[in-house]
Amino acid sequence: MIIDVNKLKQRGETETRFSFVCITERQLLSLPGAEIPDGITVSGKAELKGKKLLVNGVVSYVITGECSRCLSPARAAVSEEFIAEYSEAADAEFPIKAGLADLTVPVEETVITSSPSVIYCRENCKGICVGCGVNLNESECKCKNE
Repeated sequence: MIIDVNKLKQRGETETRFSFVCITERQLLSLPGAEIPDGITVSGKAELKGKKLLVNGVVSYVITGECSRCLSPARAAVSEEFIAEYSEAADAEFPIKAGLADLTVPVEETVITSSPSVIYCRENCKGICVGCGVNLNESECKCKNE
């Protein structure tokens, strides 16, 4: 997830487009048991503006896990834009080090802030009956109505 700023300058270019898929070893999702099985797709444009590199990108991924209502398998697609400003300044939030801009931090931050806290097997999931424990998507409740 590196943009080589030196190569951009050497070629006399002021912008570049990028696209890659990354797999992260860090647990970025707050939803228990959820995973990103196919990796994180990152694409966008990086533009040199003086001593700064402005990055406009999109992070896309699919989360799989258990439905938050009925515990059946579930998945959710997520796509979120991000903007990051890189600088050679020592106190920069996103520094350019040795002519390289590492997108790892803004990409991971985008995944953390965009990931859903619940996922559903379907939009109208009925969940599990709290009385008898039956999955209401698959059968009728077995509780006796009093």
